[in-house]
Amino acid sequence: MSTVETYYIKQYQGIVPACGVFCGGCPNYVRDRKPCPGASEAGRCDQCKFYLCCTERGLSHCFECEIFPCKQFKRFAQSWKKYGQDFIANQLLLKEVGEKEFLAQWNAGERQCEAL
Repeated sequence: MSTVETYYIKQYQGIVPACGVFCGGCPNYVRDRKPCPGASEAGRCDQCKFYLCCTERGLSHCFECEIFPCKQFKRFAQSWKKYGQDFIANQLLLKEVGEKEFLAQWNAGERQCEAL
């Protein structure tokens, strides 16, 4: 029998980074001590391999790439499932509804951070 763990979500109105994380559900963003400012802070994602790859290809998000989801992205996405977000599902939602609605759904609680 598997247990579902639900993670705390904080409101986030910034940009959605190339990887598709909802920063408001990231454990680094929601922590009490020295929280991450989110992807909106200038330079925050500049060294991220997915940001750099997208920038090199002239893309905003990984879903726009012809090889999405690449092997590297799949590994990355799998490693983050323990924090309750499925980055492949996030990318598909971004593709379907765009950044504004993506943020609206997460902030309204229509999406949840859950890990099995």
